[in-house]
Amino acid sequence: MQIDGIDVRKFNAKQLTASFEPPKISVEREWIDGAPIPIEFETFVKEGTLKLSILFRGNGRNQIVRNVSEFMSLLTRGVLITVDGYKGYYRGKLTNNSLTKTIVKTRYIVNLTFSGYMMDDEIKNMYRDTKIAQFETIGTRDAPCILEITPTVSMMEYRISGFGDDPIIIQNLDAGKTIIVDGESGTVTQDGENKFKEVDLWEFPVLKHGQKYTIKFSSDKCVNAIRYKPMWL
Repeated sequence: MQIDGIDVRKFNAKQLTASFEPPKISVEREWIDGAPIPIEFETFVKEGTLKLSILFRGNGRNQIVRNVSEFMSLLTRGVLITVDGYKGYYRGKLTNNSLTKTIVKTRYIVNLTFSGYMMDDEIKNMYRDTKIAQFETIGTRDAPCILEITPTVSMMEYRISGFGDDPIIIQNLDAGKTIIVDGESGTVTQDGENKFKEVDLWEFPVLKHGQKYTIKFSSDKCVNAIRYKPMWL
């Protein structure tokens, strides 16, 4: 098990148990007087729950308590958790914790509860010398998307359509310089420099789960990458 890439074995600990609970879902709808059927609204799914039990070992209670303290210091913010025995990652924040003594002085158990969601390794689809991209998303949650655009020739304007009602329009593209429209961080950069003022978009790209996409590019003189991490309830 890892927390933000740090293996818990560093603290002389190991994962004992892990259990996942899906988010609580409540479908919103309203039955207006006189209407034959109720009106159903879009359901927004919130976070699920991860419960972990971790065994800490040491030469004595003082050492274990310090190892636990160092471990808990990692959890004062949202973290990325790699859970032993499960594919993917859990992005979550700590909501509850407890420390339990065992009958053996050299063993403690820490119980943790996180609120968050599962996600898989990033999927990266590449498109070269084309004006169209087609793919189908996986996952059960909508996922923010990252676009990488590298023009092979300089151009005044480049349009990307298909992520929403309005196209993403990029101005003043330089050959060989990569532009990143990052739906995760809400930024637009060109080779690391801010380029937001030269991009026209109403919203950052988000991919609906389980949907077939047809993305259109205004020119085939760009190498395009569409990246996202599949997310799960």
